[in-house]
Amino acid sequence: MSTPNHPGGQWPGRQPWPQQGYGYPQQQQFPGGWQQEPPPPPPGKSKKFLYWLIPLVVVVVAAGVTVPILLSGGDDGGKPTAAPPASSTAPAVKTEKWQLSAYREDVPEYHDGLASWLVDDAIVVVRDKYVASFARANGKRNWLTEVPEGQKRFCGTSAVPTDGKIALGFGDDKTCENATVLDLKDGKLGWQQPLKVPQKLEGTSPPEVAVLQIVGDVVFVGQEEGIAGLDLATGAQKWAKTLIRKADNEDPCSAADLMPKDGKVVLVMTCLLGDYGLSLLSVDPATGNIELEESLPKTGQMLVGIGILSLKPLVVFSSDGTKGMYQVFDDQLKVTSTIDGGTSHEPDGLSGADGMGFGLDASGTEHNGGRAVVTDDTLYTVTTPQAGTVNALVAVDLKSGQRKWEAKIPEGTVMTPIAVEDGQVITAVAPVDKKGPQRVVKAAVGDGAVTPYAEVKIKNDEKDEFGPTSGHYRFYWAEERVYAVSGRFPKYSLDLFTLDK
Repeated sequence: MSTPNHPGGQWPGRQPWPQQGYGYPQQQQFPGGWQQEPPPPPPGKSKKFLYWLIPLVVVVVAAGVTVPILLSGGDDGGKPTAAPPASSTAPAVKTEKWQLSAYREDVPEYHDGLASWLVDDAIVVVRDKYVASFARANGKRNWLTEVPEGQKRFCGTSAVPTDGKIALGFGDDKTCENATVLDLKDGKLGWQQPLKVPQKLEGTSPPEVAVLQIVGDVVFVGQEEGIAGLDLATGAQKWAKTLIRKADNEDPCSAADLMPKDGKVVLVMTCLLGDYGLSLLSVDPATGNIELEESLPKTGQMLVGIGILSLKPLVVFSSDGTKGMYQVFDDQLKVTSTIDGGTSHEPDGLSGADGMGFGLDASGTEHNGGRAVVTDDTLYTVTTPQAGTVNALVAVDLKSGQRKWEAKIPEGTVMTPIAVEDGQVITAVAPVDKKGPQRVVKAAVGDGAVTPYAEVKIKNDEKDEFGPTSGHYRFYWAEERVYAVSGRFPKYSLDLFTLDK
């Protein structure tokens, strides 16, 4: 297949990416010192922009992207096959250290990454121009599938793979009008059908993206103010409706994030008006019927930055524009505890949900996950990572909401916890000095005591004397190695690489 052309700029409606070499959020000088830019306006039909490291200002993805250990549990009827935790039974692979660079043209050019996962012995990446699979053992490309002929980009993807398949949305530069299904074994596309998801507000621009999730024999679609179910075998629409909040019959509402759980879809939505903030729903994908719904009163402005961080236990992050919170829900969608996420832009605030470099849109329906790992009783996350500073890995008790411990890494900016294995939190650490090494450390779950694991100094192309822009990567852990996947085409740096001993 031909190499996709570079899109030559931002997709309409997207905030230009921070161009500082290290990838940290652009800053402005306010009274009292340098601070990150203030949060964007509330979501809805207005555009919502991303700053990858502002934890309290996000929409969710895609994409994406999902650190596998966060998604314990999942869908019974259509078994998600996202990257397995280290203790999974995924086949062992004989590995070698490898790096795929953009400047050596090891990968085709793209603009935005939508999602990535470890699937069996491969790394699968979904980009706006193509989907590709690379062997975990050596980085060799297994297959690459471009956007269907006559279309410009992929504009939506499954939150997690299911039974070796993902659903994809595709369209032109400004719309996301079609769907298809892709087999992760060979990269072949199946049926291609129009989405036709109903929208409540008339006279506005059509949705630019969608999030799709295979559950059982249905492809569930969330797209701004509407949801729909497509037949997995044929793509034919089974049902479609707009979102209305039961608590006050408020309409319109928008899908903010969704994930599969126990044969249903957990959907988070927000509404333009009314007295309620976050609304959480359990939807039957076969019929579109809402079986459980819980709406929480507003604590301030309309919520932004919403992300489902874990399914079992169910943990959702949201922000009122200034202060973030993590809420833990039971199986009936009732809140069991709330964790204070702190005030945005302050170094001690918790990271929340963000794209970790993967492109977001203006609709708020791409799944994103965040810099967090959740176990039965603990949330592991990081305080706000900022260039040139030492932040902390943090453990928070899910029941009490209190911080158990904080661990700082000398000369390191903790990017994210990746997994918990054998009583250790596997953690990715970027250098404070841009020329320093990328590191992996293990922190004891009991007290945060740090053990160094791997250290690799990575050099970019000679046109860029620094190392990788750490904030553009998502990290995965399997079989004693870390895999790093860029969410934005790094012209002079690495697109995928490994970190291990």
